[in-house]
Amino acid sequence: MKRLRSLSSDHTAWVPEHFIGGHPALDLANAVFNRRWPEEDNELLKSARDIGNWFKASGLADARQAGAVARIPGEAFVERVHALREVSARVFGAIAAGKAPAMEALGFLFSAAASGLSAGDITPNGARPELSPSEWRHPDAVTAFLALLSVEAFFTLPRERLRSCPRCGWLFLDTSRGGKRRWCSMRTCGNREKVSRHREHD
Repeated sequence: MKRLRSLSSDHTAWVPEHFIGGHPALDLANAVFNRRWPEEDNELLKSARDIGNWFKASGLADARQAGAVARIPGEAFVERVHALREVSARVFGAIAAGKAPAMEALGFLFSAAASGLSAGDITPNGARPELSPSEWRHPDAVTAFLALLSVEAFFTLPRERLRSCPRCGWLFLDTSRGGKRRWCSMRTCGNREKVSRHREHD
């Protein structure tokens, strides 16, 4: 199951199925259990530890860098990451629906990204930003890095291929040849939809 949690539910056990978006900004937006129908325990980024582990599982950070993120103290950092995630979900969800993103949402992302660039915490590396090694322990640098990933995605992702799963609301790039992929994953939402339809016809 792609929304797998640890048995104790104190942190999220990240698995490859969490990273089906096709871009880290989309995977960040998907870091909730169900976006379309939120559940009581819908949060997958519950702590700095979850965020650090997400960075490592996504391939954006190595073990040492992810460990630095996991040790960032205080709730303010987690709340800031949540805010960036929700704004990114608004921006890319609007694009997937064929609508223009809200200007205040874009302004939030651009402002957060600019703070990291102006402070010298982040340097461009081709199309992707790169965080300097010493900055992984600094909450403002990490959140600016995430914001810049969303800004990069806004300008580079093929909008006609951006989709939102009709069952869970997760975002993904449709890379299928015919461009008709509907579900975030056939193993989860696709199969669940088939089961639901089968029950309706029984």
